[in-house]
Amino acid sequence: MARKRSSDPIPKLDGRNERSRRSRDAIVQAVLGFVREGVPRPSATQIARRARLSRGVVFNQFKDLENLRMMCLARFAQEDNAKFWRPVSPDLPLPERLEAFVRARSARLEHVTPFRRATIVLAPHSPRIAAAVRAGTQRAHAEVKAVFASEIREVAPPRRRQFTALLIAACSWPLWDLLRHDLNLSQRRAREAMAAMIANAMEREL
Repeated sequence: MARKRSSDPIPKLDGRNERSRRSRDAIVQAVLGFVREGVPRPSATQIARRARLSRGVVFNQFKDLENLRMMCLARFAQEDNAKFWRPVSPDLPLPERLEAFVRARSARLEHVTPFRRATIVLAPHSPRIAAAVRAGTQRAHAEVKAVFASEIREVAPPRRRQFTALLIAACSWPLWDLLRHDLNLSQRRAREAMAAMIANAMEREL
C-alpha cells in the first residue's frame, strides 16, 4: 500500500459535519450576543430564533443549556486571552509599569463586564461556572502579585498581606463596576481612579 505523503491535501469535512459545525458556532454566537446585551439566560427558543435554527437543533448540538453555557464561557475565555492577556514586565520602572498595567487591566475589565454580570446570575446554580469564575479571579490576582512583586517585597511582613489585598482590590472587577456604573465615571476617569488608588497604597507603605 502506498504511504500517504505529508503533502497530500487534508480531507475536507463532509457536508453533515460542516453543517453541524456551523450550527454550533451560530448557537454559541447567539448566546454571546445575548450576554453582551445584558441577557444572561436566554431561552432555547430565543437562542434558536437568533441563530436562525430550529429549537430542536439547539438540543441536538448541546445536551442541555448548561453545556451550551460552558461552551460559550470557553469561547469567551479564548477571546479574552487573545485580546487582553499581555504580560507587563515587572522590570519596567514603576511609573511605566503602573501605566501599562492599569491600561491593560481596565480594558480587560471593561470587556468582561457583561460576562461577569451574567456569571453573577448563573454561578449560584452552576458549580462548573462558579469554578471557572474562581479560576479567572485567581489568575487576575496572581498577575497583580507578579507585576508588583518588588513593591510587595519592600513592605514589612506584618503589613504585606493587607498591602497586597489593597492592590488586588483596587484593580478588581467589582471596584471597576462600581466606578463605571454606580459612580457613572467614563472609562478614562475610572482608569485614572484605579491608578490613583494603587499609587496611594504604595505611597503610604513604601
